[in-house]
Amino acid sequence: MAAIPAAPPVAVVQSPQDKRHYKRLTLENGLDVLLIHDPEMAGALEGRSDDGVEEDGYESDDEGDGEEDDEMEEDEDVGEEDEDEPRGAAAKPGKAVKKAAAALAVGVGSFSDPDDVQGLSHYLEHMLFMGSEGFPDENEYDSYLTSHGGSANAFTEMEFTNYHFDVKPEALRGALERFSQFFIAPLCKADALEREVNAVDNEFTGAHVLGTCVQQEDHSRLAQLRAHTARQGHIYRKFSWGNRKSLVDMPKAKGVDVRKELLRYYKGEYSAERMALAVLGAQPLPELEAWARELFAAVPSGAGPRPAFPLAGPPYEGGRLHLLPAVREGHELAATFVFPSLEKEYRAKAEDYISHFVGHEGAGSLLSTLKARGWATAVCAGVHDSGLERNSAAFVFEVAITLTEAGLAAAPGAGLAAIGLLFEYVALLRAAGPQRWAYDEMAAIAAMKFRFAEEEDACDYVARLAADMPHYAPEHALNGSFLHDDWRPELVAQMLDSLTPAAVRLDLQTSAFERLRAEWAAQPGAQASTEPWFNIPYVAAPVPGELLDTWAAAGGSSTSGLALPQHNEFIATDFSLRCGELAEGTSADANGAGHTNGGAANGGVKAAAGVQPLAAPPALLADRPGLRLWHKLDTTFRLPRASVHFLLASPATYDSAHAAAATHAAVALLEDVLCETAYLAEVAGLSYEVWPEGRTGVEVRVEGFSHKLGLLTRTIFERLASLPAQVEPERFGRVREVLVRKYRNANMAPAKHAAYLRLRCLKATWPVEAVLAALEALTLDALRAHLERLLARVHVEALVQGNLCADEARALAHAVRGALPGAPLLSSERPVEEVAALPDGSALLLRAPAKNPEEDNSVAEVYLQLGPDALETRKVFRALAQVAGEPAYDTLRTKEQLGYSVHASVRLTHGMLGFAVVVVSGVHGPAHLDARVDAFLGGYEAALAALEPDALERHRAALIAAKLQKDRGLADEASRHWEQIASRRYNFAAREEEVALLRTLALPQLLAAMKYNFIILNLVYAARSTIWDAGIQAGV
Repeated sequence: MAAIPAAPPVAVVQSPQDKRHYKRLTLENGLDVLLIHDPEMAGALEGRSDDGVEEDGYESDDEGDGEEDDEMEEDEDVGEEDEDEPRGAAAKPGKAVKKAAAALAVGVGSFSDPDDVQGLSHYLEHMLFMGSEGFPDENEYDSYLTSHGGSANAFTEMEFTNYHFDVKPEALRGALERFSQFFIAPLCKADALEREVNAVDNEFTGAHVLGTCVQQEDHSRLAQLRAHTARQGHIYRKFSWGNRKSLVDMPKAKGVDVRKELLRYYKGEYSAERMALAVLGAQPLPELEAWARELFAAVPSGAGPRPAFPLAGPPYEGGRLHLLPAVREGHELAATFVFPSLEKEYRAKAEDYISHFVGHEGAGSLLSTLKARGWATAVCAGVHDSGLERNSAAFVFEVAITLTEAGLAAAPGAGLAAIGLLFEYVALLRAAGPQRWAYDEMAAIAAMKFRFAEEEDACDYVARLAADMPHYAPEHALNGSFLHDDWRPELVAQMLDSLTPAAVRLDLQTSAFERLRAEWAAQPGAQASTEPWFNIPYVAAPVPGELLDTWAAAGGSSTSGLALPQHNEFIATDFSLRCGELAEGTSADANGAGHTNGGAANGGVKAAAGVQPLAAPPALLADRPGLRLWHKLDTTFRLPRASVHFLLASPATYDSAHAAAATHAAVALLEDVLCETAYLAEVAGLSYEVWPEGRTGVEVRVEGFSHKLGLLTRTIFERLASLPAQVEPERFGRVREVLVRKYRNANMAPAKHAAYLRLRCLKATWPVEAVLAALEALTLDALRAHLERLLARVHVEALVQGNLCADEARALAHAVRGALPGAPLLSSERPVEEVAALPDGSALLLRAPAKNPEEDNSVAEVYLQLGPDALETRKVFRALAQVAGEPAYDTLRTKEQLGYSVHASVRLTHGMLGFAVVVVSGVHGPAHLDARVDAFLGGYEAALAALEPDALERHRAALIAAKLQKDRGLADEASRHWEQIASRRYNFAAREEEVALLRTLALPQLLAAMKYNFIILNLVYAARSTIWDAGIQAGV
């Protein structure tokens, strides 16, 4: 075929703060390319050590990923590795490092699956990783990336498939050579088909480490029911996940040769003019362009433009309700409306305008009114980014309402009273007409977010750009999703007119399904059936005509308290930087960050002699009874942003199950009281979070644009101080209902349940069941009494970091402490977390059924306690986890086929080190999994002893590189500093000290640790706990 005329390069619009260089071009075969040169990456590459060592593996940075809900693990994550996480790259000591990355989006996805082989697009995505003519080894691509500090992933959407990787900058060329072959000459060998169909099937049926299987995820179940109940013949009627039945059994029964169909699909659909490639590297743009032209010129073309479906029509029939069961306790009612595709109207963002009003949470909003009636706790509105909601056929606008029991029951039942208020609000919007001032606010906020965006993860960045490129004009590759520069009031009015009762599809996903099923199945025209892939029972019924008429008659003047939102006082207008105002006694470090010179001024900062932190530590500005303030003025990222953290330490936070319940309730009530105000701040680019931090107290984090961050922070603490007076019985009852539901839904994912049970063995924590009982018994008077006790004596530990000078930090911290009425709590009186030290020779075996009675998956978690945390010990076991992680995965998952998820990691539980192996399986019970883990640990010594020196060096380099991973932005750096402050370790050079120790790592150290802890002690049972969490196929 003749070459496609290449389009001339296009200048890409970018933020003034973005220092990278971009070039957009089209290759002769039609492949669309965006090249990105990162000068900072190039500078680091020029200073890179020439020792020739290649690295693999990834380890999460420093200790801790933050406190999560009670159903989550509360110990800190040291060296935990996930197969989808990026992997580290090497650097010289003291040099922050970045990664190169590339992504290619192919403009074809699950909408194009043949009816006889559903899930084929997803299957093909897996098969392209299994070798090519140029690199026939199935493991070549992954092995190259792993050995060069990288990772790879892919995902299949409805209209595109996205492949992406990251890697050391100097290894980008080799990675692109292997990557390009995916789209030129993949092998798709017959003997690989069976293995990969197992992988696809496991994605559908198997649980992952922190979640449950797709079949037991409520959002996936609803998505599939919508697909199943779409109009006959519509492209939405797909089973996009694919499993063994759809990819093997059914095609075989119909005489379909799946490999031939796979190759036919690849050759017919994977064409260069349907592809978009984004490459981010350290190399200059001319060099990146030469690589792209050389390596991707051979990608075949000729299939024509990417498939599009503008004539598919609406996928759903309006005026109907679908009732289906929820796995988790609760009631979610979703109203969906279908707009014609708005892909070409991306500059107008008319759908976002409507989302802004309908999903608003301020005074007079739909949510505010629903809360006032006690009917709902959350409203989420908009066109989501998934391929089922945003595509060439349609934009599906959804209003999801989280109902209370009262909201579910309110006449006429099934949550439909809330839908009446929705249509009343839509009528109000129609009558008011499109509001230019609101659009202008949205445009200003979007422009501000684009201009001052923090840097994304490299792999995420290129994957997003490659997916966006086909949908925006070439010059808008970066800012297309932010643009609001085409005010179209007539389009807004037209879309509002289409939000009618006759057009709405309703889906009620509820744990009250059995109670409601008979009632709705008896409605005229109702159909009761079962979705075949997920085996979901459901009822589809017309909404009664008289109810549709009532909704349609809603007028433009509300008598329900509904009103349009007011102007947003949290929109920042001052973007000046404070970084020229370095405090006395500070200087700039090698990375441009101000730091205070060492000594007493740092108030207890610990660091080994001669070790300098990669990023300068915060300085101690205040240390008095009741307040300890740390501060760091940002001069590294140079954005008008700040990140502030507070710990309110109180001995009353968690000293009984009642206290734990009341503290959780107080936090939830504070969030509810703040909702109308905090939502405005969130829209304007600010965010906050409040959570109980176990026994140590309550944490508050506020982040975003520095201009109005102080206003939000002061508001939070003022509302906290006055909370007892603001909590009326209705609010208390509604919030308590949400919390009770949350605790009843705790630990539904098997691996989370196992982790929770392990922590119950190790630390002084109140059982979920006890806290749940206390919540159910909690009264408003008891809550008020607890709040008074909670705030009676408080110590505030604070970090203010970013675009706030020392005086602003002091003023903010003093305002926070001044808002709290209690007396100071002495530092020596602050509560601490306690962890059990398991004696050598002890062995705990805890068996439990899975929390979800329908859960197929079982878990075995084997945990060996190693003793109190020490950097030398941590070094050795980090290395063991790094070296043994891949063999454990290969042995237990790939060879023995135990299950979908195998995970080995070091755990740091409030100062106590441990080593854990977790296996999740849908085919084996926990006893078998436990035995196979023991067998692996007992037999790994010989493999470890045979480890080649260069292999050990690669693992060591990978660990070092991960520790030196560059912070992506201010929030990352502040979180690392806060971890040291909140834990009271105050060692801001911890990662650099660990790097220094890692350089002394030797194989005999690993062998000694392996032999003593995993073999000798394990024979008589080490200080060990084993958790069995059994699904329905296994029992306990």
